[in-house]
Amino acid sequence: MVGGKLLLKSVQYNDSGNYTCYLNSRPVRTLPLLVVGPLEEPMCSCRRKSFISGVHCEWNLWRKPSPQTKAVLLVRQVEKEEIFQRPCRYLPESQKFSCHLDLGENDDSLYLVILCVANGVMRKSSKAYRFKGFEVLQPDPPTNITVTAMDKSPHWLNVTWKDPPSWNSIYYRLQFELRYRTEKSKAYTTIQRKDQHSLIISDALMGMRHVVQIRAREEFNHGEWSEWSKEIMATPWTETESPAVETDFLISTQVPTTSDSYNDSLSQANPEVITNTSQVPGSAHSPYTFLLAGGSLVLGMVLFIGIIMRYRKRSKLTALKGKPNVLPPYSLGQLVPEKPQSTTVLVPLISPSVSTSSPEPTNTPGHSVKDIADLQSPYDITNRDYFFPR
Repeated sequence: MVGGKLLLKSVQYNDSGNYTCYLNSRPVRTLPLLVVGPLEEPMCSCRRKSFISGVHCEWNLWRKPSPQTKAVLLVRQVEKEEIFQRPCRYLPESQKFSCHLDLGENDDSLYLVILCVANGVMRKSSKAYRFKGFEVLQPDPPTNITVTAMDKSPHWLNVTWKDPPSWNSIYYRLQFELRYRTEKSKAYTTIQRKDQHSLIISDALMGMRHVVQIRAREEFNHGEWSEWSKEIMATPWTETESPAVETDFLISTQVPTTSDSYNDSLSQANPEVITNTSQVPGSAHSPYTFLLAGGSLVLGMVLFIGIIMRYRKRSKLTALKGKPNVLPPYSLGQLVPEKPQSTTVLVPLISPSVSTSSPEPTNTPGHSVKDIADLQSPYDITNRDYFFPR
């Protein structure tokens, strides 16, 4: 002390206490000192994590309060006009005051609460906060969130999660909302699901890293959505290209029947090229491909030839059926085909009358064809005009 004064620089909260002045080792005077900071305006907000838990009313501070700061929650149940108070405790980890109010599972009554704060020097109180038991229901975000890529699916992501431990109810269910985006984008795509704990994202961008978040709400829309969960990063499945193998393959015009025979023949032809018994890429499919192609070609040719032959046959039948009759319309007797002329000499059935002055004998069997043809008897059998009149 200098001149009966004590100067304290950079006063802290731990400087509070009783200060005593001594003269000649005797106490002269004692002065209590209380170091406090200005009180902030209290603001109360209440939430309920599940139906079977109570209501938590909290006040988040901007700065650390003095050690002497105390808070209490004044509660009024409107229906019953009952007024009571609940103590609040300070949580230094989160720098807030928290007050707990017990409510029944089906309690949806209207409540009015006021948070009162004092630090030994001054007092302040918050504005009245009104709520119902179901309106302040707000579960915690889902937990155990996993996002994994799906094999052979470059646009799919499999997302799984669990209910928050604070929900602790099997009877009451939750609905969920999932949002995702690429890491470089700011626009989210949102999907909602009820009473499900897994979902497949089917439109993820191939090869892009995605950000996934989930929040929860009571299934019948009581209360509010929870806060979004922490961001989970994941990338869809991408095909890994195998390193190219520089190998000189021998080209053979004979297709092997099995892959083993192909490897054997190739190994015998060039043993330095193939050092293992692994199947040559494409060797398992080449014989079947050739057989299938050849069979299809033969079957197509057979079908084509059959169609052409059938078409030609039908064309001939159609031509024969549609061909007009080239013969003129004759009588029935005229339709009899004409027999070829026989060289046999025919004797007339009735001998014609011959004059007595004729030097040639009548009825002589040695007549010539010319003689018979010269006979103009109307009953001559060789006369075609008799049988086939024109």
